[in-house]
Amino acid sequence: MKILALDTSTSKIVVYYRDSEKIITQTYMGKDKHGRNLGVVMNNLKNLDINFEDIDVVGIGIGPGSLTGLRVGISFALGLSIDKKIVVVPSTKLIAANLMNSGKNIVVTRKARQGYIYGAIYDEYLNTIVEPFVESIENFSKELEKMENFVVIGDGAEYFGGNLPELYNYPEPSRLGYLAEKEVELGNFIEKVEPLYIQKSIAEINFEKKNQRKDG
Repeated sequence: MKILALDTSTSKIVVYYRDSEKIITQTYMGKDKHGRNLGVVMNNLKNLDINFEDIDVVGIGIGPGSLTGLRVGISFALGLSIDKKIVVVPSTKLIAANLMNSGKNIVVTRKARQGYIYGAIYDEYLNTIVEPFVESIENFSKELEKMENFVVIGDGAEYFGGNLPELYNYPEPSRLGYLAEKEVELGNFIEKVEPLYIQKSIAEINFEKKNQRKDG
């Protein structure tokens, strides 16, 4: 079986490929837009004699994250996946996989619009404790004060005292491969792919700010 998986939810594009003979991983962080950067990565794979038409399963990171980045990756993956099987991986779970078996609950935080973060919480075995959500930094800081035995990672970890090396804050292609392969093993194939894009409306944000001023 030939599997190609990719995630474009962060500024770091990650790609995993496996067939019966080899495993190839690619990462790319560039200053250009995701569409151009993803093209660079895919050209690299072509230069390694990867034939996209021969792929059996396409894995896709679905966010949450940058909607533009997600759309680029998902659109590209869907173009590859015609007449092929599809599996999806939440990008927060992908980041959490950097610390699986750590003995602690893993709090993944991603920067959202100003003053807010995307988040999700997993145990050390990547079982979901709290599904992906969006919350203000202030409110989530209060929630973290109630928690024990956890570690915070992701590009939003800086708001909550996270100080692990940066490599833990972004997806890794080998972890993407691990999670995509798990979904294949479980037979979790899907027909329709939607980005996991969770965002509070402007009205909700303004309402929260208004209430916070009252409480203050």
